[in-house]
Amino acid sequence: MNHTQKNNRRQFLQTSLAGVSTLALYSTGLLNLVNSTQALANDSDDYKALIYIFLEGGNDANNLLVPKGESDLRARYELYRGNLALPENSLNSITLVKPAKIYAAGSHNEFGLHTNCPDMANLFNQGELSIVCNTGNLLMPTTRQQYKENLVSLPPQLFSHADQQKQYQSEPSSSFQYGWGGRVAELVATKNNDNSVSPLISMSGLNAFQVSKYTEINPFVFTETGIADLAFSNNTTESMFEQFFSPTNQDHLMSGKYKGTFNSMQQAKTVVNSAFANADNNGINYQQLFAESGAENSSLGKDLQTIVKFIAGRGSSQNKRPIFFVNMRGFDTHQNLLTDHAALMQELNNALLALNKSLKAQGDFDKVLTFCGSEFGRTLTPNGNDETSGTDHAWGGHALLMGGMVNGGHLFGTHPDLQVGQGLDADNQRGRWIPTTPTCHVSALIAYWFGVEKNQLAEIFPSYNNFDDPFATDANLQLFKEQ
Repeated sequence: MNHTQKNNRRQFLQTSLAGVSTLALYSTGLLNLVNSTQALANDSDDYKALIYIFLEGGNDANNLLVPKGESDLRARYELYRGNLALPENSLNSITLVKPAKIYAAGSHNEFGLHTNCPDMANLFNQGELSIVCNTGNLLMPTTRQQYKENLVSLPPQLFSHADQQKQYQSEPSSSFQYGWGGRVAELVATKNNDNSVSPLISMSGLNAFQVSKYTEINPFVFTETGIADLAFSNNTTESMFEQFFSPTNQDHLMSGKYKGTFNSMQQAKTVVNSAFANADNNGINYQQLFAESGAENSSLGKDLQTIVKFIAGRGSSQNKRPIFFVNMRGFDTHQNLLTDHAALMQELNNALLALNKSLKAQGDFDKVLTFCGSEFGRTLTPNGNDETSGTDHAWGGHALLMGGMVNGGHLFGTHPDLQVGQGLDADNQRGRWIPTTPTCHVSALIAYWFGVEKNQLAEIFPSYNNFDDPFATDANLQLFKEQ
């Protein structure tokens, strides 16, 4: 082998093979994958899936869910939101099963969703979607006075994107060790009997949410079409690749390690492709459903179409409790809130509608829970005086739940009273709402629905017991029809 050939081979191994080994780290035990394929029909009723959509950047929840009507709540919204207030006649009205609980102000029954969320409003009114109000990272119940006088422990680095994202996807009581999705996967491992395919599927690369505590289960990363093909720059590199993994190549120091990785990946690809082939042959036109919903070209829409098709073809795996992760970016709206947030709400609305239609078409709407949350909300008051203004980092915000198991048509928890400089405002002038429902309780209730025992919830979420019981009626967190 001449010098040029050696360099070509070295460069190839440093790029292509590194990608293969990285992919292997995302999956677990990808061996004998083809032989593990079996039908799921015999006990499909035991199947549950979680789709976790993370709204990265801090969603402006104050313009997602907006008060309506002749009330103090609406008057405060208009007063403090100023030039960023959405006109009442532009909102998509929602009908609540019961009036929403308002902090220190009784209840309120008139709300609407963002102008660009008509389908989400319809899903809410049909009892298929609910909202958890003013949830966020907390270590213990916190009042404005306690916050101002430093009388309570607070989540580290409040208002920091990176820190609050990790805490939202894990638990704010200690340094990051694992994500709650990863830990839940470990605790329900008996429901995921396929040692060849990870139950943790990510459409957005590595993430905090799916980090497991004991690293026994690692995320499997998908592209929009499943597992990415290896890209060969030319016939020479392809030939080198085949030679490197040839059964006759026994003496290369790297060959043994990477050969297993490569073969596992190829086997995984066969089964994953089989799942998508099953979905393509089930008579459902997913492309049409997503196109009709306006979600065929958006990043979120493409990711959700991939997930729903993989769920449809789940007979290729024995896993009954998969957890999917999707990251939707763009919510750090310090400027141009009205324009940028409107586009984001349109994309979310269309994608959730398409997902809803597709899951119903394949008979899985009662089995798949979709959760949408963000690391924090944003200030009620704008940071400027015109329509190009934005909002700044805040604290509590709203989260969404969709699925046939969801107790739909509710505003759960406690909605802020929108009083600036008092009540729940952690600031003097901005409207940074101290959360009234800790993130750990919302996550714990989802984990319980997914199959985690009640006595295990505090182990996943160390701050869980610092608050009143989320299962109690007065907590107003009856998120699921059976809880």
